[in-house]
Amino acid sequence: MKEGAEDLWNEDDGPIRSRTHGRPSNVPPSRPLDLRKIVKEKRASIGSFEHRRNYSKWSRNSSSDEDEDDSVVRLEGGLLKKFHGKGGGRVEGLRFPRFSQDEEDSEKDLKRGDGGLVRKKMMSGAALRNYDVKMDKRRPPRPDMEESDLTTDIREFHRDMRNRASLENAVNQQEVHEGSILTQRRFDEYNISPLTIKALNLAGYVNLTVVQEAALLEILEGKDVLVKAKTGTGKSAAFLLPAIEAVVRASNTNSTNRAPPILVLIISPTRELAIQLAAEANVLLRYHDGVGVQTLIGGTRFKLDQKRLEENPCQILVATPGRLLDHIENKSGFSVRLMGLKTLILDEADHLLDLGFRKDIEKIVDCIPRQRQTMLFSATIPKEVRRISQLLLKRDHIFVDTVGLGHIETHDKVVQSYLVAPHELHFHLVYQLLNEHIMKVPDYKVIVFCTTAMVTAFMYVLLRDLKMNVREMHSRKPQLYRTRISDEFRESKCLTLVTSDVSSRGMNYPDVTLVIQVGIPSDREQYIHRLGRTGREGKDGKGILLLAPWEEYFMNEIKDLPIERSQLTELGSDIKQKVEQSIEKIDLSIKEAAYHAWLGYYNSIADIGRDKTTLAELANRFCQSIGLVRPPALFRKTALKMGLKGIPGINIRK
Repeated sequence: MKEGAEDLWNEDDGPIRSRTHGRPSNVPPSRPLDLRKIVKEKRASIGSFEHRRNYSKWSRNSSSDEDEDDSVVRLEGGLLKKFHGKGGGRVEGLRFPRFSQDEEDSEKDLKRGDGGLVRKKMMSGAALRNYDVKMDKRRPPRPDMEESDLTTDIREFHRDMRNRASLENAVNQQEVHEGSILTQRRFDEYNISPLTIKALNLAGYVNLTVVQEAALLEILEGKDVLVKAKTGTGKSAAFLLPAIEAVVRASNTNSTNRAPPILVLIISPTRELAIQLAAEANVLLRYHDGVGVQTLIGGTRFKLDQKRLEENPCQILVATPGRLLDHIENKSGFSVRLMGLKTLILDEADHLLDLGFRKDIEKIVDCIPRQRQTMLFSATIPKEVRRISQLLLKRDHIFVDTVGLGHIETHDKVVQSYLVAPHELHFHLVYQLLNEHIMKVPDYKVIVFCTTAMVTAFMYVLLRDLKMNVREMHSRKPQLYRTRISDEFRESKCLTLVTSDVSSRGMNYPDVTLVIQVGIPSDREQYIHRLGRTGREGKDGKGILLLAPWEEYFMNEIKDLPIERSQLTELGSDIKQKVEQSIEKIDLSIKEAAYHAWLGYYNSIADIGRDKTTLAELANRFCQSIGLVRPPALFRKTALKMGLKGIPGINIRK
């Protein structure tokens, strides 16, 4: 044969050269397999457990009944294929009958007119693509053929690669198990502008968190999303980054208008959270010229807000519902700027869509375009809020749940416990718990949550008189004071913040070591959000819930959380004496305001407020715990509104 002719040779033309080197001379050639014999031998084992397990991956034919037996067994490429169906299915006009006892009949049914075997597809091509179709017939290996050294090396290489992949996967799973919220994905892998990436790198953000990886791609594609994620996992950046990208894209296409439209509207339930979101947005906009962020919150002058919106760029607006409605209803041209809105974001959406804010949100939504992208973020999403959210979101919206059904909504590294003690000992126990924690943790940072603003003020005055390093935060304080205290607590250590629920949602206070909740929260979600101020970014933390004996029913609402009851330790005589002396020094007006606020708070809780007589008795016990001998009197109008007129133990002003 001439050189090069081997390339044109075909196997059907016969061997080019002798193949004796592939087989020893003393070994006879192997006989072809008898397919009929294999089918006959395997028929008895079709119904066995091993056979069913090996072929359980194949689903039943779409026309089959679940109660029917196996219908056809076919040999294809040396492997048995098992099909189900009552009467079989049709492939290219041929019918597949039930398995027959007659070997010749069954073989005849499996053949086409030209003598070939019919290949039946399982499930659909869309589901399995071409994996259920074997294009080439697999030949059984010959026993006399030995593996070459190259084949052995290849198999060893693949085995090493599989072992490495398993080891890396185990390491990644261990990191997730240990509470790491970061993933392997980087921000520069997404369609984010280089200037934003530069700002992220400067701030130290390189890898995405779990919630950011789950939601960012969907949001960047312009889809509506409802996102549920634990506190302190980076939800703010998950919606701020796409909002900034939407503004950048719109700024490149839109011409300059006389009244530039507001492109992104972020609604927050509290002033502190709105200020924090605006600050985070400014960090991401560090290198974007001409893009501005403004806030509309209560506690500031209305005319000053208008002047700020007119003189400064405002493509992104962060607002609280009440002040935003004031500007919309003022008819000063502000509502016209909202006509160009592209994105609506509700942070802490469950709180914004409950009965307290729902009417305001509905009015705001009526004043903005329907053609928009909507994002709802929260750590807790009850069923009622899930239903109401359908009114804001498009029908094809995406629900991103990084918590998961049946999983704990609080962080694993936060140790939770609760104490049950009479009202008379609550303030003593808070003082003792703080002292114990300060002795154990050198760089402590504690948040004490109280039920109302005036109870918070009472607690703050008490702890301050006891020489504790404390600050107070509640709705009765001016906004400038609240902003200053919030910034101070965020940057400080060895400090205790006594606050109401204005600090319970979304506030990012780094390195909080302990959260104490005095009295029952308004609901389960509020407990989770309060506790979420500690254990952020995968760090450790501790939470203590302090209840009166009649408040212990609340534990039924959080019984699925890993919270355990702690035993009361005996109070020292020096602690009792110090606390009682400090309570006596507190001004009478603060005590009376605390009593009125406490009575109104528990009157609003259905489980307690429905029995007015019992409520009055409990209020009198609280009255004694704050150093009042006689309950303060209520205005007649207030007593009527609360349903407390004529109730024994309630004093009415004459």
